[in-house]
Amino acid sequence: MSFKHVAVFYNLHKEYNQPIAQQAVDFLRAKNVDAVLCSSLDNLANIDLVISMGGDGTMLRCARECAPKNIPVFGINCGTLGFLAAAEKEEITDALLTLLAGKCLSHKRLLLQATIHTPERAQTFTAFNDVVLHSSNMRAFFVNADFNGTEIPSYFGDGVIVATPTGSTAYSLAAGGPIVEPNVEVMVVTPICPHSLHERPMVLPANGVLRLRPSFKNKEDGAILSLDGQLNLSLPAPATLELSRAPHAVELLTLPQRGFFNVLHKKLSWGQDAC
Repeated sequence: MSFKHVAVFYNLHKEYNQPIAQQAVDFLRAKNVDAVLCSSLDNLANIDLVISMGGDGTMLRCARECAPKNIPVFGINCGTLGFLAAAEKEEITDALLTLLAGKCLSHKRLLLQATIHTPERAQTFTAFNDVVLHSSNMRAFFVNADFNGTEIPSYFGDGVIVATPTGSTAYSLAAGGPIVEPNVEVMVVTPICPHSLHERPMVLPANGVLRLRPSFKNKEDGAILSLDGQLNLSLPAPATLELSRAPHAVELLTLPQRGFFNVLHKKLSWGQDAC
């Protein structure tokens, strides 16, 4: 796999990442690669690879923008956790050499499609990690649900997280959800602070359709829909949230030694003794 036109993207609000992003551009140009430094993903015409220079938030933005355009993403962690990245900034030279040598592994990751239905219109968005429905005023509310048209028990609490396998190790995990290997094509439904002992996380096939309908006791109550923690929208009753697998996946490139379980161990201390 060779790349002729590469965009090196960094978050404009985190300008301390700009020098190392420029370092990547200079390195690629020295290797006869047409590389450009950018802080916007609006124009990716003729780009055949995006290198994300930042943390997981930057990777999420790149994934959502690149997936519909079939542009692979290679992440170099310049943030704190960097769970989604292919390499750390300290190993940038070796990582780019591995990339240019065509020795990286390619992984397809599914995204969620979230459609908000109201009496006035329908709006569709995508999320790479998760879609979160939570209260706008820290008050418990009901979320009625059905999967493929079959009603399932409602949730009562602070909200619901619907995560992709990639997002299963993010907010969903912190809320008590399961760890899902990224190649398993499912949706993970995790209640947030449920006010019942019988509400538990649930794993559903990704090729189905999950519908969530918030229900409130008071007229002034409402819910917030959060997509990857980056886009937040009001979701008033009687809106319906429809969740399904997005029609496009994102291609992530990783170093051969940076497998999922290895990252779990290093980043989340999985398998380490608690004492």
